[in-house]
Amino acid sequence: MADIIHMTKTNINKDKIKFYNLHKSYFSELKNTSCDISDNHVIIYDNSKKNSDPACVELKIKNSLYEIYFWDGYSLADKFTFMEYEKALLQFKKFSKKLSKVLRKY
Repeated sequence: MADIIHMTKTNINKDKIKFYNLHKSYFSELKNTSCDISDNHVIIYDNSKKNSDPACVELKIKNSLYEIYFWDGYSLADKFTFMEYEKALLQFKKFSKKLSKVLRKY
């Protein structure tokens, strides 16, 4: 039997609608947030200009790994690296929910 090479999903842009819907569901009441998406990067962040290091949640693809960053507005709160896209998406969703709670406090 021949070796099977599993393709990894490396284009975040294909899930653009999924990310925009996530942004709408958690951040619809917050006016100063944005969601930017490219082929290998998605970020949801506070764009209020009040903080030079705004709170955000970010998903990046680097060297076939998926990196998730959560910034609470003051410092890097969490960073995770995953090999599987689905696990990275789950963590991104959790951090998005956490970010919306943080931003509602301010």
